Amino acid sequence: MNAVKILNISIDNLYLNDLLKRLKLGGIVFTPNVDHLVKLQKDPEFYEVYKIADYITCDSQILKYISIFLGSPIQEKISGSDLFPAFYKYYGDDSEVTIFLLGAAAGVAEIARDKINVKVGREMVIDTYSPPFGFEKDEQECNYIINRINESGATVLAVGVGAPKQEKWIYKYRHKMPRVKVFLAIGATIDFEAGQKQRSPKWMSKLGIEWLHRLLSEPQRLWKRYLVDSIPFFILIVKQKLNLYRYQRVIGQVLQDAELLSLDQVEKAIAIKQKYPQQRFGSIVVEQGWLRQDTVDFFVELLPQLRNPKERYPLGQYLKLAGLIDEEQIASILREQEYTGLLFGEVAVGQGWVKQGTIDVISSYVNPIQR
Repeated sequence: MNAVKILNISIDNLYLNDLLKRLKLGGIVFTPNVDHLVKLQKDPEFYEVYKIADYITCDSQILKYISIFLGSPIQEKISGSDLFPAFYKYYGDDSEVTIFLLGAAAGVAEIARDKINVKVGREMVIDTYSPPFGFEKDEQECNYIINRINESGATVLAVGVGAPKQEKWIYKYRHKMPRVKVFLAIGATIDFEAGQKQRSPKWMSKLGIEWLHRLLSEPQRLWKRYLVDSIPFFILIVKQKLNLYRYQRVIGQVLQDAELLSLDQVEKAIAIKQKYPQQRFGSIVVEQGWLRQDTVDFFVELLPQLRNPKERYPLGQYLKLAGLIDEEQIASILREQEYTGLLFGEVAVGQGWVKQGTIDVISSYVNPIQR
């Protein structure tokens, strides 16, 4: 499946019908728009959350225009509000597909439920819940929601509580809902389905000015998002076009890519940080005993400063600075190199002292001398 890179996110380049067929096997679907891309530059936790998505689709005609500007056109805009009705119509006759709606104001999801079930001619939406404000911070409330979803027997969970809340909630609790095969983050779609909010006219959506309709509908809530927060985004797009854009990867991703932390460890550290926001991610990792402080310091502080260095050093020196090997191991690797002709990194990996991912991550910042 092809993907189009826009800033730090790869958007799947596929048609709606193709996605609908693929969802027969399940999957997590996120639908980024400009607001998502803005948040993804500032919110490391949100960026980590995006990594669990099986499908990332283009929610915005503006992003489709941008993909053309960047030279990699996206085939079709697939917003959450387009995907969800297409999904329930596509699987309307499949009795194994049942939906739980989570989101919207009290009573709204029930209205949406009734209207959807009339359209498909069966009890496809089997339960709904409108969570109270701040529910995501209340573990007892979240457990109640999870139990209700599990007891409903739904195989599809459509969450419409706004980004990044909906994506973060799916990320945190998805493993506690084993019957759910498809997770859809759909924003205001439940309101649209219930008729509580009106979507923009199709001609506005096609032109890429759906945002203007929403701004005029909710000016007090949305003016800052569309008129202020989005400006830096377009500057970054120009930088990407000029090959000047660089996303500073969050430390959890870097350490996972370097094979120094597992996904489970990253998720556990994020969960701890959610509970204790004042704690730094690196400090949590050290306190858990997963990595040494000098290793965390190297990847957090030193490595980002080494991009395009004036002077390169042997790979062993970088690994030593990271606290991953010592002088004795360096000497041993150099002796083995004399007999085998292998690169330094190849010997280090072969000895089991360093992971290949660690070599790859360091090399992505600097081009170390491997001999």
